[in-house]
Amino acid sequence: MFIEVDSNTNTDRSYNMIFRDVSQARELFCIKYPVQGEEQPVQITGWDAESNIPCPAYACKVEESGDGVALLIYGGSGGIRMKPLEDETTWSTQSSNQWGDTHLVYPVDCFTVYKDEL
Repeated sequence: MFIEVDSNTNTDRSYNMIFRDVSQARELFCIKYPVQGEEQPVQITGWDAESNIPCPAYACKVEESGDGVALLIYGGSGGIRMKPLEDETTWSTQSSNQWGDTHLVYPVDCFTVYKDEL
């Protein structure tokens, strides 16, 4: 699996890396993420850089060199976008209550809620 995110309105960072996936990808709804130093559940979506709109975010198990298996969390060409779980506002790169990243690599046993579990 190849992850490539160029700097865009969602994240000012660029990233590209090849991962060896070892499971099927599943669409995510929620993860725990450090907000102001405290792990909190947050909604997550992917971000399409070309259209500047949300798209699905996914997680799959990948091999991490030297660390065994990890959970790769990724979205669209613009990375992933997160907001507090209780936030019902529209996804937008203009919102100060939301933030973006290129991807995340978490332990496989981390807190996740998948769309197919709702």
